[in-house]
Amino acid sequence: MTNFESLIDESFVEDFWRDGFIVLRDVINPNLVLSMEGPIKRVISSNSTDLTELGSIVAPNSVLSDPNISSSEGSGRFVAGTDHWIDDEDFADFACDSVIPQIVAQILRSDSVWLYEDSVLVKEPNTAEETAFHQDLSYFHVSGEQVCTVWVPLDFSSPDTGAIRFVKGSHKDLTPYRPNWFVSDDPLPNTEGERVPNIPTDVVSSPTLSLGDLTIHHARTLHGASANRSSDQSRRAISIRYCGDDARYYLREGAPLKPHHETVSDGDLLTHERCPKVWPRT
Repeated sequence: MTNFESLIDESFVEDFWRDGFIVLRDVINPNLVLSMEGPIKRVISSNSTDLTELGSIVAPNSVLSDPNISSSEGSGRFVAGTDHWIDDEDFADFACDSVIPQIVAQILRSDSVWLYEDSVLVKEPNTAEETAFHQDLSYFHVSGEQVCTVWVPLDFSSPDTGAIRFVKGSHKDLTPYRPNWFVSDDPLPNTEGERVPNIPTDVVSSPTLSLGDLTIHHARTLHGASANRSSDQSRRAISIRYCGDDARYYLREGAPLKPHHETVSDGDLLTHERCPKVWPRT
């Protein structure tokens, strides 16, 4: 691995590879995080009735992209979109030029880091939906061990407000799990693998996060999020997925494709412009 200034203690790297996730406190400038409030509001309000134009993570015109997704138990919405960095300079700067790629390189023990995608995940107050447990690798058209997701909250995040939660050590399970609809554990059609099993509560870690904190989890780590039971606080987060040296394209049956995936083949290096190299910076 190329030598560069370490931004975090090596113990966090060891924790990541042992547990499948880490929580880093006060590692990103809160002012930088808060500067993304406007961009998040912009991408959501640009098409509030159909988030598929924002690149809805899994569901065309339904589930996450439906503004009426919430059940009768709550009045809030759970909305999401991906790949904002492609058309929005603020999201591109945050994903590519912030301190995050350098931290990821250290955590993954990788000489280089590529951006796979970014996403916005918002649970408004009184959102009843939990995010079902899933593993990100099921949705990614890549293979490799050096693949991870960074989760950056813009709001205080707790189990009562929709905090992300992890199944400790689950990245060591090599079982291929089918991707699901996020608000349901029903698998996406035509996908391969096993259904995500029921997760006992005693193996779940639900860290409380403040502004300036972030989490990083391995792409195989099972994770989800609680409902937002708050009556007045949104749970806004930016999630960014990165790949390291050993990542290669691997097209997964039934997983949502990005347009450029039609031009790549299994085993290809991540050299496409829609998967830019973000570390080291040139």
